[in-house]
Amino acid sequence: MEDNLEELPGVGPAIAERLREAGYRTFSSLAVATVEELRELVEIGEAQARRIIEAAKERADIGKFITGDEVLRLRKELGWITTGSKQLDSLLGGGIPTRAVTEVFGEFGTGKCVSGDTPVYYFNDGGPHLTPIEEAYERYRRLFGERRFDAGTVVPTPGVKVLSLLGGRLQPARASCLYRERVRWLLEVRTRGGRVLRLTPGHRLLALTGGGPEWVPAGGLRAGAPVAVPARLPQCFPGPLAMREEPATGERPGAAPELGWDVVEEVREVGHDDYVYDFVVPVGHCFVGGNLPTILHNTQLAHQLCVNVQLPEERGGLRGKAVFIDTENTFRPERIQDMARAVGLDEEEAVRNIYFARAYNTDQQLLLAERVEELADREPIKLVVVDSLTSLFRGEFVGREALAARQQKLARHLLTLHRIAELKDLAVFVTNQVQARPDLFFGDPTRPIGGHVLAHSVTTRVYLRRSKGNKRIARVVDSPNLPEAEVPFSVLQEGIRD
Repeated sequence: MEDNLEELPGVGPAIAERLREAGYRTFSSLAVATVEELRELVEIGEAQARRIIEAAKERADIGKFITGDEVLRLRKELGWITTGSKQLDSLLGGGIPTRAVTEVFGEFGTGKCVSGDTPVYYFNDGGPHLTPIEEAYERYRRLFGERRFDAGTVVPTPGVKVLSLLGGRLQPARASCLYRERVRWLLEVRTRGGRVLRLTPGHRLLALTGGGPEWVPAGGLRAGAPVAVPARLPQCFPGPLAMREEPATGERPGAAPELGWDVVEEVREVGHDDYVYDFVVPVGHCFVGGNLPTILHNTQLAHQLCVNVQLPEERGGLRGKAVFIDTENTFRPERIQDMARAVGLDEEEAVRNIYFARAYNTDQQLLLAERVEELADREPIKLVVVDSLTSLFRGEFVGREALAARQQKLARHLLTLHRIAELKDLAVFVTNQVQARPDLFFGDPTRPIGGHVLAHSVTTRVYLRRSKGNKRIARVVDSPNLPEAEVPFSVLQEGIRD
């Protein structure tokens, strides 16, 4: 419900309209605003902004001290959303709580690899290179050494860039390291255009589906599936593949302008019993490789929470709806249906109870977060997911000179999320990317993006890492009330389980 903002001193019809356009529709939202925000967004003076905020605090009964026992009573009224795993719920103190921002982050790419003889395209100070990925790994292993990581080993690749798909275009992107592990078998994918790719089943290719271009695991590809290939490569690459045109199928609806398409003819299992390799690409998560150039890729918990929030309280839910703000094209309604069936919910209703929006830049991302407050006035929203929180910030604010502006904007976004969580009594769940520190050879080299602004803003921070098979390890690394500990859980077809 909107409050009558014109009741506040210094707020006439024109100022009230500008406040509502900026997302301030209630006394509560104004009470937690900052003077700088109102000056910038509403274009009013500092003194007037301060008067409006103070008056809103009085009307909203915000900004007063209460005793510790009252805080304890309020905390007992928190809502909790089960993750689907009793062990993970216990680690988190009962699940994902309302009135808080919970962050998960983890390495992206291990277990999704290609065979060592796969040619890859990369740049370093010596120029462009086209070599088998195992040769690239050995080159950097000799230079910097290797260390254990997850089920394999990793070597740092300082100064290395690969061609990655960013904003629909193939552009250079930093590769933080090379990873390898040993496997017994692979999938061999053959295409009409003569491509032969030997991949682990989890390695993703950009394929054209009924819903448009999507990253599909190799194990999910079938004959006839169109897969994305570069329409052309920069002239700086050696050999006859430079500026190669792809005549196989040409442009298709929904394709990025720099993409062509080839068609899968066969997918079969082949024995391997050798190493497989992967570039870790923090921004873009893909690279160009193969005997003919192909685009190779390297969120389950967020989807599970969107389902579980709809359950009754006695089953770990809040009988509420969810908002999913997607910045990386990760939302899959068919996955929601799988999980809904597994917990006995109507799959069509479960999908209908999730409000989805795609953000293509940071301004859109901030605007969508602000509009959640208005949506929560009309619908029983109990969960807000942002997947991923930092992806667009990393793409727009590049270089150390842009760091201050990025962190200020990120801080404002987090302030909005906290305000919504508190005022609307809902849970905020965000995923985050990581970056690898190639200079760190002792301890875990991965660290979450966002710096101190994010580290000090989220309520609970959880690190996810891969284990064997479909197992994952969750570890609480920062929380005001939870000890640092870790538990295993599984990602199954039916969802998150012990």
